[in-house]
Amino acid sequence: MLTGLLAAVAAGALSLPAAAAPDDTDVVDVPRPQGVDAQGLPLQPDGLAAAPGTGLGRPITRMQILARAAIWHETHVGYSQLKFRKGWRTDCSGYVSMAWDLARNHWTGDLHQVGERIGFDELRPGDMLLYHNRSRPRDGSHVVLFERWVDEPGGDFVMYEQTPPSVKHRTWSSSGYSRSRYRAYRYQQVIETEAVWYPVAGDWDGDGRLTPGVAVPEGESWRWRLSNDPHGAATDADFLYGDVRKLPLVGDWDGDGRYTPGTVDLTGEHHDWYLSNSLTGGAPDVRVGYGDVEKQPVVGDWDGNGTFTPGVVDAEGDVRDWYLANSLSGGEHDVHVGYGDVRKSPIVGDWNGDRVFTPGVVDFTGDHRDWHLTNRLDDPATEVRVAFGGVDATPVTGDWDGDGYFTPGVADPAARRWHLSNALASGVADTVFTYPGMPAPPVLVPAPRPSDSPTPPVRPAPSSPPPVPSPSAPAGALPTGPVPVPSPAATASPAPTFAPPPGAPPLDQPPVLH
Repeated sequence: MLTGLLAAVAAGALSLPAAAAPDDTDVVDVPRPQGVDAQGLPLQPDGLAAAPGTGLGRPITRMQILARAAIWHETHVGYSQLKFRKGWRTDCSGYVSMAWDLARNHWTGDLHQVGERIGFDELRPGDMLLYHNRSRPRDGSHVVLFERWVDEPGGDFVMYEQTPPSVKHRTWSSSGYSRSRYRAYRYQQVIETEAVWYPVAGDWDGDGRLTPGVAVPEGESWRWRLSNDPHGAATDADFLYGDVRKLPLVGDWDGDGRYTPGTVDLTGEHHDWYLSNSLTGGAPDVRVGYGDVEKQPVVGDWDGNGTFTPGVVDAEGDVRDWYLANSLSGGEHDVHVGYGDVRKSPIVGDWNGDRVFTPGVVDFTGDHRDWHLTNRLDDPATEVRVAFGGVDATPVTGDWDGDGYFTPGVADPAARRWHLSNALASGVADTVFTYPGMPAPPVLVPAPRPSDSPTPPVRPAPSSPPPVPSPSAPAGALPTGPVPVPSPAATASPAPTFAPPPGAPPLDQPPVLH
């Protein structure tokens, strides 16, 4: 259902194709009570109210917002102001908090704090329309997610909303809600499709040190630009790989010591992983189905054998649940770990240099990021706590200096600036540089050296008549007759040639076996 929709979002379209028919047209207003306490603070999974302040999450694309919203619609998540699903309150404002992947549950009284006011005609996929009723704030307010215009901008449109009895996907018409009540907002952390910039870090050349890279949309594929320089001085690999509707990720899938790209989808009943063992693009080498699609995908070397394998992370209750696989064959998980506050984002790394990847979580609030890390997959507890990086930048982890230990980093999607630390200690960055993912220079293919002595021109063999163009052939047609065989001493043109850029992989991937 989502594939056509997400492709249009990835292309930056305002009027998206009807990937699925809306449920119906809303014609009445109904009470939608929200989960708040007596002071009007939104309830969180532990039953307590949130502290005042914003709960900005990590940067997120419009296609990711709509993919998250669609999951609750497809699974018929019921409406409740007191229940939670994967850590998110199942009322209207909890639904938007989930779709935007905020750091906590908001309500209609404070959702505007994480948004920017826009005009009604400026609505784009994943924006929200918010109505906060000051006289009846708890049960007289509502918020919906905009999906697409039915016809022209400013008219009727299709939306997602959490409303009794469960999430609806339907048309907002002039006979429905009063538009004078609702105000349009855009999430402050939304990544506009035409400026999507995914920072990735990997050991692209096998030298034991992770270096920067980026994935950006180009048409229907991801454009990968990777640098082998620890300061991102140049782009060493530049290729197309993977469906842009899927989430990009990297890992060492075959254990050869080099990181290569992959993608994982965000729709269906489970995650489908498409993994490549090269930096040249083309079709995936490995396809595997693993993990509940409602859980967040992660990858790592969970058993220390040198090969990266999938994992997924839940957000049910107070503590995150990690379900990790030690193979690329699908099936059930091999390791189940409970670690990390559900209000923090999961990260992974080899924090102690033992070659086994273990969990961590990092927050998105305050003046800086707080990193909570464990070195265990059995009965884990926080062993390292680090304050590093600005809250507006995306967390990245890696072994930046080749000493065998993963340490924190952040990449600012606005400035394309990287701040990396070589220690698990709070403080300033050891390395700061700008790597936007500039195109790689064309690959120069040197011509053979010309011989020292002139080479006579190639002539047909004496027994063969010279080739004569066909009388009926049009001008410019190739001659017919025997093909001359060049002598071994014949030289190529001294002018250099350039290798063609790699082509885009096919979108119609082979079926995934589960």
